[in-house]
Amino acid sequence: MKMDKNKLAQRIYDFLSENDALPHDDTTVEEVKESLAVLPDVERMAKDIEDVSNSFSHSVYLNTVKPLLLSLEKVKAELSRRMVGNTGYEVQHAIHIGDKEIIFAVDMNADKGNYYLVCNATRNELFESFTEGSGSGDFLEMMKEFIDRVGRQIEAVRSEQEQINLPDAIFTAEHCFSLDYKMDIKNKVVAIRADVFRPEYRRGDNQLVYVTGGFGANANSRGNAVFCYKLNNGESTRFERYDVLGEIRPESMPEWAKEKLAAVKEKIAASHDNSKKGRDDAR
Repeated sequence: MKMDKNKLAQRIYDFLSENDALPHDDTTVEEVKESLAVLPDVERMAKDIEDVSNSFSHSVYLNTVKPLLLSLEKVKAELSRRMVGNTGYEVQHAIHIGDKEIIFAVDMNADKGNYYLVCNATRNELFESFTEGSGSGDFLEMMKEFIDRVGRQIEAVRSEQEQINLPDAIFTAEHCFSLDYKMDIKNKVVAIRADVFRPEYRRGDNQLVYVTGGFGANANSRGNAVFCYKLNNGESTRFERYDVLGEIRPESMPEWAKEKLAAVKEKIAASHDNSKKGRDDAR
């Protein structure tokens, strides 16, 4: 049976009002209802109810408080569900390998009996997109599709690493100068903490970057952005200052990194020259 959010909001409002636990005197039932759509607010309401119930008798707790808390647990579970976009498919399994996340989702009310869906997911700071969806009512067929896609992603990442063909030994604090926020790290080679990366990319060759700018590269900065180039493939990227393990000690800098650093600096210099030429030509 679908939960009636209007009735639940009224029950919570009445309980908190009677026990002097409303966050503000002018809080309305409608505002409580709106809070039932926000996970942190639901968690806060549950805590407020628990806090004011410490002195209640066992029978009052069972008959009044526990039903409210159970209802809020159901709301929390509903808000925590991950759906495939605006569809009725709920994500049951998700594995992120390389540049894709493989999704297995279920909607037992789906049209045409396509209860099971396998698709790819990508996301950034703004939105999440789902592509290459395939649906069927055959659970085993779609589970095989899910596993096959994960397998292809594993092989794609393995092939990528074999092409780079660099040592994977992890850099730790002993390979770096102690991280000091008073230190400017611009134009330095630093190691990124290994635990910043997903497991398949937790390799030493991914850790080393050449810092070129960003507020987080400055000494005593309140900013965190650190713009840099990855030494293993020369691609530009961004990390946060708190992701940085420290500046690599000269004796810990491998030969491959020295060679890649020279190539990255040449790439940056060429880019600056081209930009300057473009500005000159525009005058």
